[in-house]
Amino acid sequence: MREHAAISAPIGESGIAQGAIREELSRILESPIFVQSDRLGRFLRYTVETTLAGEAKSLKEYLIGIEVYERRPPYHPSSDSIVRSEARRLRRKLKEYYESIGIRDPVFIYYRPGSYVPVFRRRERQKSMGLATERALKELLTEGTVAKAIKASSGNRDFDIQIVFEGTIRILPSRAESREASEIEFLPRRNNKIVC
Repeated sequence: MREHAAISAPIGESGIAQGAIREELSRILESPIFVQSDRLGRFLRYTVETTLAGEAKSLKEYLIGIEVYERRPPYHPSSDSIVRSEARRLRRKLKEYYESIGIRDPVFIYYRPGSYVPVFRRRERQKSMGLATERALKELLTEGTVAKAIKASSGNRDFDIQIVFEGTIRILPSRAESREASEIEFLPRRNNKIVC
C-alpha cells in the first residue's frame, strides 16, 4: 500500500484553496480595524467557516442571530435587526480594510448587499476590475461628467479626485477649511453609455 506524503488542500467553488481563505480571514481579524470589534469578528469567522464547510445555504438571519449574537427564542429578526445592522457594519469595515491595510492582500472577502454568504476572489480579478474602472474614469473625464460635478459642488477650482472603491469617485476641495465631498458612482460602459 502506497501513501502519499502531500495532501492537497480542498479548494472551494471560487477556485481558491481553503488555507488561503483562512489566512486572509486571520489577517483581517488581526488587523487594527477588526481587532477591537469582537462581534464583527465572530460574524466574519462564523460565515466564512460555515461557507468553507459547504453550508452556505444555511446562512440566514435567524441562524446568525442565534449562533453569533446569542439571541434566544423567541428571537424574531423582524423586530430585532442586529444581524442586518451588523452586516452593514461588516461591509463598511471590510471596505475600509481593503482600501488601506489589505490593499495588496492576495484574497478578497466581501458580502453582496442582502446576503450573509461571503464571496472569495483572488486579487488578480480585482486588478482587472481596476482596469475597467480606470477606463470608465477616463471616459467620465473625457465626457465632462466629473467637471459638471465639480461645478455643482463649489466655486473653488482646486480639487482632489480619489477613486474610493469599485466605481466611486470622491471629489474633495483642496482647501482644508472646506472638505465637503461630492461622490459620483459609475460603472464601466454598457451599450456605449456610461452609467452614473
